[in-house]
Amino acid sequence: MTAHTTSPPAASPVGGFGSPSPLVFVDGAYLPAEDARVSTHANVLSYGTGTFEGIRASWNDDHDELYLLEATAHYERMARSARVLGLELPYGTEELVAISAELLRRNGIRSDAYLRPLYVLASDELPVRVEGVPTRFQIAVTPIVGDYIDLTGVRCTVSSWRRAPDNVLPGRAKLCGSYVGPALAKSEAVARGYDEALMLNSAGHVAEGTTSNLFMRRGDEWLTPAVTDDILEGITRAQVMELLVERTGRPVTERSIQRSELYVCDELLLCGTAALVVPVVSVDGRPVGGGRAGQVTRWLLDELRAIARRLDDRHHDWTTQVYTSAKGDR
Repeated sequence: MTAHTTSPPAASPVGGFGSPSPLVFVDGAYLPAEDARVSTHANVLSYGTGTFEGIRASWNDDHDELYLLEATAHYERMARSARVLGLELPYGTEELVAISAELLRRNGIRSDAYLRPLYVLASDELPVRVEGVPTRFQIAVTPIVGDYIDLTGVRCTVSSWRRAPDNVLPGRAKLCGSYVGPALAKSEAVARGYDEALMLNSAGHVAEGTTSNLFMRRGDEWLTPAVTDDILEGITRAQVMELLVERTGRPVTERSIQRSELYVCDELLLCGTAALVVPVVSVDGRPVGGGRAGQVTRWLLDELRAIARRLDDRHHDWTTQVYTSAKGDR
């Protein structure tokens, strides 16, 4: 019998993820990854019933230290996502941050890495429901190799796939099953020769990229879609908003953005945990600004990289030390 294979991707990533680390955390224990499989009949595999997060860890050679970026904010959002599902996380936020640091230490991670916490309905329950189904909490670690995406600039297209409205699939919760639409949008964009897709909501307003929030500059004003436009309330989004206020002295405008504004803006960027900040250099073949990464966009990327590695004295409250945290330092 011939095994089924999928077609090769249309484009190779610039960098991405390495081989997953051997130890994972599952329901109170640190286990080999091969011992942490879920059943073929698991509820989450059939229905996407669960929530997840992605947390960046950045290595600093000079400090001989690994830093978790906004781990507290990520776990607080995960708790809110679980609440949308009618669930409650089995651990508190501070405990989850400590577990994450311990998992990194046990795996001996001394490079950039990505943590994937998952809280899912993992028992063999076929009925479509959330209540009364046993859950499972786990965290895995994967090294980050190179840049997640081309940081010199990406070419985007507006996708034919729409962002689901909140009363269909709650977008402010980071749910496992909610990423089918973005996956289709990304594949559509790559098949058409673009790097990334931008998604509109059901009202036709700009929502976000497939896995990232969006900011644009028009003249001296920075804009981002409102949280009521079916976006995920991103952790990096909040960081970018704060950094822009520090640079410009003006708050970022949160409002609905029309598709045509993508074609006339002066600067455009996407942001998220894995990529941090990514310049958008064109949309549907139309150049953004001068068709290259904007000055402020490059500054934002440099700032977030420096903050993530504690290269200066700014925003230490956004990071948590991994190896010295074992001594109670932060």
